[in-house]
Amino acid sequence: MNPVNSFDRFSAVVALGALGVMLAGAGAGCGGAPGEGDAAAPILSGSPAAQAELQRILARFANGARAERIALGPELVAFRQRYPDDDLALVADAHLAWIALEQGDFRRAEALTSQVAARGQRLGATGDLARVLRGVALRRAGKPKPAFGALRPLVSKVIDPYVRSLLNEEVTAAAMEAGAWTQAVELMSIWLREADDDERAAVRAQVGTLLDKVPVDHLLRALRGKQAGGDAIPPELDVRSLVAVRLAAVSLERRDATLAQELLDRAGELLGDRGDAVADLAAGAGTARVEPPTVGLLVSTRTPTSRRRGVEIAAGVTHGLGLLRPGSDARLVSRDDGGEGSVDEALNSLTAEGAAVLVAGSDREQATAAAKFARTHAIPVLLVHPPEPGALDGAFVFVVGEDPDKGVEVLAAALAARGATPVALVGGDRSARKEAAGAAPATAGAAPATAGAPATAAAARPGPAAPPAGGGIALVLPCDEPFDARTLRPLGIRGIIVGGDPPCAEQTIRAAPRSVTLALGLEAIVAPPAGSLVATAGLFPLTAGPAGAQPAPSASGPKAPPAGAPGAPDAGALSVWLASHPTPPSYWAALGHDAGVLAWAGVRSLPKTGTEDPAEVKARRLAAATAIGNAKAELWTTSAPGFGGGRVLPREIGHREIGKAR
Repeated sequence: MNPVNSFDRFSAVVALGALGVMLAGAGAGCGGAPGEGDAAAPILSGSPAAQAELQRILARFANGARAERIALGPELVAFRQRYPDDDLALVADAHLAWIALEQGDFRRAEALTSQVAARGQRLGATGDLARVLRGVALRRAGKPKPAFGALRPLVSKVIDPYVRSLLNEEVTAAAMEAGAWTQAVELMSIWLREADDDERAAVRAQVGTLLDKVPVDHLLRALRGKQAGGDAIPPELDVRSLVAVRLAAVSLERRDATLAQELLDRAGELLGDRGDAVADLAAGAGTARVEPPTVGLLVSTRTPTSRRRGVEIAAGVTHGLGLLRPGSDARLVSRDDGGEGSVDEALNSLTAEGAAVLVAGSDREQATAAAKFARTHAIPVLLVHPPEPGALDGAFVFVVGEDPDKGVEVLAAALAARGATPVALVGGDRSARKEAAGAAPATAGAAPATAGAPATAAAARPGPAAPPAGGGIALVLPCDEPFDARTLRPLGIRGIIVGGDPPCAEQTIRAAPRSVTLALGLEAIVAPPAGSLVATAGLFPLTAGPAGAQPAPSASGPKAPPAGAPGAPDAGALSVWLASHPTPPSYWAALGHDAGVLAWAGVRSLPKTGTEDPAEVKARRLAAATAIGNAKAELWTTSAPGFGGGRVLPREIGHREIGKAR
């Protein structure tokens, strides 16, 4: 957004009017709203010759085109040199700043406007112009946040309508570029209300274009917000009418019946010619439908951890559906549960868009809610994280994922088998840390622990705990604090399990003593040091090598078949991943991939036409569930080819050792 034409629009009035206002002492400062406070002190020249000369220059400035204004620069500089101590030199400086902006010399423009502003806070129209131009210079120099900070306090406090017009345009642009979406929409509303009658149509068009770039959740907040004072605003002055039109387009594009219903409830009178289409869509809000071949993805944005997982899962699902390869027929629609709505509302929205299979569950809470939805609505749901045990019932609930805590249990047993005890656990979810801290101590040669194994009393919070007899996890530390190796000494820690994400793992690897054996959990996907242990699940973790992404070699199981042999990894699929991502897939991306592959197996054979017939929708969902249960495909996180007719994906969590000892 570059409002250069705004200079042309108000140049005549400002260039001539500013001088007249200053000479007459009628200007108002920008420190308060119109009508508030004292009048600004007039800037009176002691030289009639200076007044006459500057007025002649500004008359030509006002009537000139861009090139003609720039050409007046030397005359303004000469005036400045002849009258350096005259107050009208400030007026010349403001217009030299204007010329600098026209020339793209933002540094000079900022310096000149700062110089004008430094002369005092009560400079009338020239002070207003200087402050606005300074903010414009900052924004156009690529500094939207400082520009926003400079311009926002001036909003609705500048009297001159032409300066105000430029201000409203530029402060809105700065807010957009700074990502201050909610404030940007509020500023659009002010801009629209304060626009003159002859420019309002153009401003509405500009605002409508800008709203296309605002995220939908911020548009919804604007729509849900109450009008100030509850006063009715004419539609042509109400930004909510433009917000409603934009959201109507989104609801129709996404076939989002839930959004359409909210639009009718909150802003039906503002929808204009889109009202009928939105009403038709909303009428089907409770109607089950299936569109070919559509998969719905629900991610969580409630916590930083769930947001990270959601991004990784979405990348994996996209890959598993083949959307990164040319010619894919799959259709993916997505929602998040981080707004005002619930998991049910988001899943209902996905089914309204025609999803025949759903992928959800980046944490236990969401997975449990999604499992309940699957049973209630008889629609297959693939869960990336296991739900509560009691939620596994039903023919439409499929558990793809494994709690990362399972890897912690396996690594604890492996460290114990090597005599690397007591053990410290670093990172992981709060629940994972608690369960790990209370896990039974492993003994040499013990088989990997299973989920739900009996627990013994142990410290469930960060800090030292008495090491259990025979070894086991004796110390639990968080990832959100610096790793201090000195905390290991009192308990004689000889093994460390990293249950956190890659940054947590990198921090721990750097700080851990060389005498300690490291073990990296399923989420700690970093380059493992020699002598460390790494949790494995099927082909995961996949590593990038000269030939592309490859399965990690296993020390405790059969080696992967050579490339091209039956059951060998799909090198093409892995190469496609590395072509689109800078690193091999994370644990959650790999689970997302497997969910995407299985979801595609469920929808690819459904009829190629959509339906809202209840009996047909029910039949297609059942067909998709049956296809998922019987699907066979290469998966990344398990050696099993599929569910095998069951509802929980079989998976063996193992480990491997990296090279020689540290």
